[in-house]
Amino acid sequence: MTKTSMTQFVSESIDESLMNMNTCLICEVLEVDMNLFKADVLPLNDPEATPILDVPIAFHQTDQFVIQIPYKKGATVLVACSQADIDPLMFGGGKAASRAFSANDALIIGGINYFTKPIQNEHPDDLVIGTKDFATKIVLNEVGEISIKSSKFKVEADNIEFVGGTITANGEDLTTDSV
Repeated sequence: MTKTSMTQFVSESIDESLMNMNTCLICEVLEVDMNLFKADVLPLNDPEATPILDVPIAFHQTDQFVIQIPYKKGATVLVACSQADIDPLMFGGGKAASRAFSANDALIIGGINYFTKPIQNEHPDDLVIGTKDFATKIVLNEVGEISIKSSKFKVEADNIEFVGGTITANGEDLTTDSV
């Protein structure tokens, strides 16, 4: 084998290995199960791609709290492929396979908004939970204010306590003098 053909062989082998390594993929959600937090997705960058099934949906959570994003069919999502087999973690035990960066170990890590469909962001410096049109939203700003906008605001509680220097509703002062 000549030096040129050996170099070419090594280069082609590396290229082939890298083509089989998945890192991140932009995908379309085909089906979603928001009870089990998993979805079937289709990579959008490869016209010959096959669906990736039962992809876990990652979200912000701890043992006691969760922020849930309600993914729907047709949503565009970012999918990351784990460096190692996730089956033992997801299904509780067992031996990990030796695969790495496989589509079998994909995780939905967030939604993607295309540059061709910009969101008119009214709050670029604030933390916002809301609809994309901002018709319904909770906004926390850096000076400590919280704003809530909704067509209906429902509170269910055993006890509701309002504490403030001035409390108003529809411009009317509801503040009472404490005893």
